[in-house]
Amino acid sequence: MMTVVGNAKKINLSTSSFERMITGGCLYVDKTRMIEHFLDEASDVQLIARQRRLGKSLNMDMLRRFLTDKEDYRHLFKGLYIESSPVWEQAHTSPAFHFDFKELLTDSYAQDIYYKICDYIDMYCDGATLSRAVRNYMDSDKFTDPKGLFYLTESVYRATGKRSYILIDEYDKLLMDNYDSPQYEEIRAYETALLSSGLKGNEYLNKALLTGVMRISHESMLSGLNNIKTYDVFNDSVFTDDYGITDGEATELGRLAGFDGGEVKAWYNGVKVNGHAIYNTYSVMTYLDQGSFQCFWGKSGTLDMIARMLNDSRKLELAALLNGERVETVVDNRISLQRLFSESGDEAFYSLLVQAGYLALEEKLPERGTAVLSIPNRELMIVWREFILKSLYSGSMRAKTLFDHADNLDEFASDLEYFLSDRLSYHDLAVYQGENPRRAMERVYHVFLLGLLSAYDDVRCRYPQSNRESGDGRYDILVEKAEGNFIFEFKVCDEPDDLDAKAAEALAQIEAKRYGADLEKGGRLVKIGAAFCGKRCRVKAVDG
Repeated sequence: MMTVVGNAKKINLSTSSFERMITGGCLYVDKTRMIEHFLDEASDVQLIARQRRLGKSLNMDMLRRFLTDKEDYRHLFKGLYIESSPVWEQAHTSPAFHFDFKELLTDSYAQDIYYKICDYIDMYCDGATLSRAVRNYMDSDKFTDPKGLFYLTESVYRATGKRSYILIDEYDKLLMDNYDSPQYEEIRAYETALLSSGLKGNEYLNKALLTGVMRISHESMLSGLNNIKTYDVFNDSVFTDDYGITDGEATELGRLAGFDGGEVKAWYNGVKVNGHAIYNTYSVMTYLDQGSFQCFWGKSGTLDMIARMLNDSRKLELAALLNGERVETVVDNRISLQRLFSESGDEAFYSLLVQAGYLALEEKLPERGTAVLSIPNRELMIVWREFILKSLYSGSMRAKTLFDHADNLDEFASDLEYFLSDRLSYHDLAVYQGENPRRAMERVYHVFLLGLLSAYDDVRCRYPQSNRESGDGRYDILVEKAEGNFIFEFKVCDEPDDLDAKAAEALAQIEAKRYGADLEKGGRLVKIGAAFCGKRCRVKAVDG
């Protein structure tokens, strides 16, 4: 059976309407098996947490149209997987109520939910079938009464004898938008009461599905829902292929659209669900629509949260990630938004990056209590470079860069010293037990400069290369630019008076080890020796 249907040249990026996708003949990757997975799972209340732009809202609309007994949408599913599934008999059989929390506003969220519930009750019921409590709820405009979902399912059951499905999209959006506002606790308390009364032990409920970006800690949000089962990027083995694009689906798209599968994979694949790599749906579809490789995934308010949580050690680890390295660190499976900025540990910080899709969880190391993380593709490399550049150089003035005076080596060396001096904390220079102290400090300076170089976005040059073999050894850093190739070597000394000698020693090592011998002959080669003593540095540079 085909997994991709519709016209490969007709791509709708602006809708989450399953009906519009199918009736319009738009290119669609068949995700209807998600319906089977949802219905077959034993849990009555399910939470699926995924990053943005993987098709959560489209899947939710698809599920609603499959289940609802108010209008028959079965024709939309003709030829798709679900038509031959054992759960097909459940199509067009049940009350299904959809709530989109991403549309809620801070000033009117309770009122908006209240009116939506009242509209649904009116759709199925008349006044004679309503209990006294429900009539009182609807007549008195009790916006803040959190029992609305329970009243809805109870009323519909009295009117039809059917148990309802509750579908809530982006359950965490309002909380994420208000994580640092005075309204946060009020919103959290309301949503907790609303979901607890409507979804926990509700005899009129068939099943419920919540989707969102984050697996928010039960202490913060879902404390009343002990019957919920969560399927997130850490441990979901059920809905793994139901969000995002799989390798098989990408291959089929490639055949239909005639694109280079290797390049698409390098740009948009790699964020993982339970160790299984997926492609970003929105990015792949936008590439097919526009025909060029760009950063389509974009940024969100989540990056503002990340910026507030950066410290020196996390910046160093991000610099290593930008160099294509993997980082081993602690990651919590869930987040408490209230404690996100008050906790000093890294668990919540890296959990946020993984759940929001900015980093890939490559491997769990349970015996060490850690996980291995990476930046998985070119698109996210661009997102991180732009983010770090913005974080380092905020404001309206032009950003000063390391290469403003690449043609004048005296000024270039002065600029480099400007960037390196007094930027590090004393604590950044700590030495781990058993490490060679001088080598450990060289590593700190190395990674710090690598972060600065990686943040400098220039489409004319490659990413900085670190610790690569060249000549008779391995240079520290190489930057290939239109103005020439720049090789950096670092040394550490114990006394400030030795800085000049150590910088000269670093420069001599580049020459002696023939670093850059494998580069294109005839091009400009700039050799830079940098020496450090505590928070002071000296730079010597020559044209090779």
